[in-house]
Amino acid sequence: GLSYYKKADMSKTAVAVITAKNKDGKFVPAKNARVNFYVIHDKEQALLKSVNTDNKGLAVIELQKSLPLGEDLSFTIVAKIENDKLYEDAEEQVHYKDANLTLNLNPHDTTHLVTAKVTEIGKDGKEISVKGAELKFYVQRLFGMMPAAEENTISTDEKGEASFAFPKNIPGDSAGVITVAARMEDNELFGNVENKATTSWGTALAIEKDPFPRALWEPYAPLPLVIILAMIFGGVWCTYFFIFFQLRKIKKEGQQIINNSTL
Repeated sequence: GLSYYKKADMSKTAVAVITAKNKDGKFVPAKNARVNFYVIHDKEQALLKSVNTDNKGLAVIELQKSLPLGEDLSFTIVAKIENDKLYEDAEEQVHYKDANLTLNLNPHDTTHLVTAKVTEIGKDGKEISVKGAELKFYVQRLFGMMPAAEENTISTDEKGEASFAFPKNIPGDSAGVITVAARMEDNELFGNVENKATTSWGTALAIEKDPFPRALWEPYAPLPLVIILAMIFGGVWCTYFFIFFQLRKIKKEGQQIINNSTL
């Protein structure tokens, strides 16, 4: 499949996912497949870049900020596998319009309300509100995006706006700062578009003075217990060494007695 993404930093990427059948007839990621990316310009295909797929079968390219547009103000990206020794020729293309997604919030708002707005550029160069676009709201976590709530999908109204009230118990950093995000996912007209914003709506993370306290139920045992155990094991080893030296002494003295008796 071929997907288009417009990120929060306004960068644009195209991602091709390539799969192929293995010996068992199952589709698996196609590794090291050569994928050529094109953009339609004046009804002709202009090569953007050629990329080899990774171990996951993904081929990713950064797109230029300004793409050639057709009469309907949409752009067309084409991904092709051509003349590859390992894989059959294949082609897929996507047609999308460029959309802008903005976020408006007030860090001091006790209702934690964020308003997202979706617009596109008309033929006259002016912004047009996009109605009925589904937006999903997320919170940035360490390893990815977490839905802000069980029901995190809102559709834009006549003004192109969708408002969402974030929960008040979302853990933040030590200052309570979180990163909120709104996404338009797999939209038929605009593809995948997202935007992010930081705010102090999170619950401040309490930093423990001693993150690894010494206790019986913790990884580190209490210091008195460590000392007692060290004394016990030390006493045991001292006993072993004392017995060992006594046995050597007895053996040595016994050998001397035998030698004297022989003489």
